[in-house]
Amino acid sequence: MIVLPCAAMWMADSNAVLLHRWPGRRTVSVGVWIAHGASHDAEELAGITHLVEHLTLRRCGNRDRFSLAELVDRLGGDVDAWTSAEAMGLSVQTTIDALPEALSILRDAVLEPTFAQEDVELERQVALAELELMNDDPGERVGEAILRAAWGDHAYARPVIGSPDTIKGLTPEILRNHHQEKLLRPGGLLLAVVGDVSSADIEDLVSQLPLTAEVRRPPLQAPKWIGASIKLDRPATDQIHARLAFPAVPVGSSQAPIAAVLSRILGTGNSSRLFQRLREDEGLTYDIWTDLVLRSVGGLLEVGWACSPERFDDAQRLVGEELRRFAEDVSENEVEVALQGMTRALQIEAETAGGRASFDVAEVVERGRRFDLERTLAELRSVRVEKVRSMAREILRPEIMASAVCGPERSPMSLTPCIISW
Repeated sequence: MIVLPCAAMWMADSNAVLLHRWPGRRTVSVGVWIAHGASHDAEELAGITHLVEHLTLRRCGNRDRFSLAELVDRLGGDVDAWTSAEAMGLSVQTTIDALPEALSILRDAVLEPTFAQEDVELERQVALAELELMNDDPGERVGEAILRAAWGDHAYARPVIGSPDTIKGLTPEILRNHHQEKLLRPGGLLLAVVGDVSSADIEDLVSQLPLTAEVRRPPLQAPKWIGASIKLDRPATDQIHARLAFPAVPVGSSQAPIAAVLSRILGTGNSSRLFQRLREDEGLTYDIWTDLVLRSVGGLLEVGWACSPERFDDAQRLVGEELRRFAEDVSENEVEVALQGMTRALQIEAETAGGRASFDVAEVVERGRRFDLERTLAELRSVRVEKVRSMAREILRPEIMASAVCGPERSPMSLTPCIISW
């Protein structure tokens, strides 16, 4: 366990302890975010952070597996551990009367997860089963392939879970050392608490975590854009799963709100162009969507859909048409509809304890500042149609597009000229 020499040091405007007091609220959210994710793992240890995360809520502290499971059930809300490309986290959502138990389970999970041989072996088998499940899902496979098509062998393109070979090589000693040296390093943790909570309520937990005023990630090189095309055969599937990707901005960029508005108009929501054209007008697919994958040193805009092989050529032709004309005729009304939906969704999420905590952590890690709802709303509302058109002209270009398709053997999965040269 790592203990700070002075528990009171965090009181002086620390960016590692984010306390947002909400008097009168019955619910509370408390979580620890670790500024080390799967992309920071060494290539030969890919999946190690994810496996440590699995172990945090198996057994921790002095609790055995069943007593920990009972405590999770008694808390009644959401007790979760997760790993992403650039972070690992543990969080508890519960009612304010259960705050002591929430803090206790969080402390034990972060500082004292199990690394007993039998627990490591069991969670290794669980992780391998998870990997098999992902490999059996054509949507998951093409989702991983598009990252490789965009970013090649960069760490951002590696699966969070690792590979069978790397997972099998992770011993208790390797996992324990990774936990102590990489995940519990000073400057690598944030504690976020939202609810009717005072600083005195969390002082004991703060004193035990390795918290410092400045939180920083391990450095990563910016990815080089590859723009490749990958085709995967999947004999057992009945549909072709397709992904396209275009370079976007890093998550902390001042242009991230523009990218978010562009994505929403293009393919997020019921009135989005791709959804209306391919689903509502033509009935070519059950769903088509866009997503932003924004990282600290890179980003991409993804377009995804699935359809039957006989409809694939028509679907990609219409996708190409929509991408081609987007920068030419995106309208002020479309921008206004997107902004109204986004700002209202932001306000709704910011009034939940868990949402507020997540927003606060993201602002501190990505921009070095606390979350301010009005400032964030103002940044969104500053987006204008000219900025959306300009970004679309810059990134929605066929010559830089990455693509990945996964479907039945001998199906027409090649991208036709209508989509690669619009």
